[in-house]
Amino acid sequence: MIGKISHSQPVALPTEAASKTAEPKTASVAQVELSHEMKSLQSAKQAMETTSDVDMDKVAEMKAMLKSGKVSVNLDSLADSMLDFYQGQN
Repeated sequence: MIGKISHSQPVALPTEAASKTAEPKTASVAQVELSHEMKSLQSAKQAMETTSDVDMDKVAEMKAMLKSGKVSVNLDSLADSMLDFYQGQN
């Protein structure tokens, strides 16, 4: 079929000048109503974007406890836990 196409009638292609002077088409506006679940997800996403990943009050409290000696850390156990976590043996 492709090889049998003939050009019996000339086809006029738009020129650059013609396309520039043509009036722009107005876009149609569609209205979409979101489900209750989607609205909940959007509000949760907005809340997460404004929330810090780190509770700086707890960090400051822990720093103070470590500095004062109220809490001690077993560094060998911490290192083993970190290795397990980062090697996927969690």
